Amino acid sequence: MYIRVVNLKFSSKIDSDAMQALAKHEMINNLPGILSIETFQVSELHSIGILKFDSKESAEKSKVVYIDNMKKNPNIRVEIFEGERLFIVEKS
Repeated sequence: MYIRVVNLKFSSKIDSDAMQALAKHEMINNLPGILSIETFQVSELHSIGILKFDSKESAEKSKVVYIDNMKKNPNIRVEIFEGERLFIVEKS
């Protein structure tokens, strides 16, 4: 499993709401190899998304679809952290 954490800062509430809707209704259906999308709204203008992919190759292909376009938008500041999911520990 490959994980991408996306830190998004928006210039307006409208941009923030639009991105939430995009993730909820479009991204989950259009990204190849996507397993799940989780988002956390830190504030009205700051969100964090966690995207889980089946492989690094799927994650790389998805950058062209959304990430590259988001980075071109002057109203959105995007930081990306990604890598293989190595382990998980859950409390029983």
